[in-house]
Amino acid sequence: MNDDEINFWLDLSQEISKEVEKAINEARDDPEVTSITKIGADGTPTHKIDEYAEDAAISVIRNCKKSLILISEEIGTIKIGEDEAEVVLIMDPLDGTSNAMKNIPCYGISIAIAEINDESELEHVTLGDIEIGFIKNFPTCDEYISIKGKGATKNGKPMTISSIPKVSEATVSTYVYRAKEGELDKLCTSVRRMRLMGAIAIEMCYVADGTYDVFLDIGAVRVFDIAAAQLIIKENKGIVTDINANVLESQLDLMETTSIIAAANQEIHEDLIKLLN
Repeated sequence: MNDDEINFWLDLSQEISKEVEKAINEARDDPEVTSITKIGADGTPTHKIDEYAEDAAISVIRNCKKSLILISEEIGTIKIGEDEAEVVLIMDPLDGTSNAMKNIPCYGISIAIAEINDESELEHVTLGDIEIGFIKNFPTCDEYISIKGKGATKNGKPMTISSIPKVSEATVSTYVYRAKEGELDKLCTSVRRMRLMGAIAIEMCYVADGTYDVFLDIGAVRVFDIAAAQLIIKENKGIVTDINANVLESQLDLMETTSIIAAANQEIHEDLIKLLN
């Protein structure tokens, strides 16, 4: 992408974010906002607050005068626009739905964008092709942006990622409910601190900005949940692999899943791999 294209998609991401946050705040007046309305395209229950968020996002996208392929949690994969699609836009309109419903201040939006030359390329586009990552934590107003090859920022400023080399000194976030019995025993007895906020994209940004040292999910995290955040971490010199230390090259598909280790540096990544194996 050239600079003009990057700026267009970043401006669009910020406009989507603005309208989604507004819709979520307005949705709180709806007495049924926490009710389950359907099963989304990703196979998980959709709450009414999710629909408010996604509808607001799609309304902005439809008015942007560009053609694209949208992959989003509730609606699935759709084409927007009449011309040949220029990009694939992978979106989680509301990362941390339960937090949003309970007013726990860790929820927001995740948008990742990859350029395509032909719509037939879609099945070959992977996490490695993501060129723009945009995440905002609505309650804190923290905005994380990354551009492939150009670094990552938080609120427009560079971030300082952790240099802690050992798991025994680390703050780690891990989704323990996906683990089988005994799988994380060694980690739980070795790590200094464990945290779990329930918003994957935002928590991965906490690795990028030095709040966490590691984010870990040994089960099946959905690729669209991590599409933007993995670029933000990598563009701030962090390490993102699966639990076998393989580079993530998962297809950009709503149902695609992977294990993940997002680590602040190579030393702590290697220490964690040894601990898990």
